[in-house]
Amino acid sequence: MGVFFFYHNRKPRKFNYTPILYNPEEEERRKRLQERIEKVKREMGVLPEENAVEKTDFKAEFVSRTHHLRKRKEKENSGKSSVLSNSGLLILVLAVLFAIFVFWFLR
Repeated sequence: MGVFFFYHNRKPRKFNYTPILYNPEEEERRKRLQERIEKVKREMGVLPEENAVEKTDFKAEFVSRTHHLRKRKEKENSGKSSVLSNSGLLILVLAVLFAIFVFWFLR
């Protein structure tokens, strides 16, 4: 169990890991080769240009990939409403309040 001292606090040890099989020249060569391959593919028309990347609408993409949100959106677009919407919910609340009134005051 460590004891806390106000003076002469020990500093944590530093992380000094040097990888054994790391070769910076090899990494740089691979990076340059990959960039050249991508450049050639762009020139051939296989890859799109960097500035021509399409921006997708995140909300629309998320809704289309989520099952329950997609169903809700389809209901909204078709004009159908849920069973307990607006008037149904109002009738249910009034029925519960009436039942409370009957059992509380007419015992």
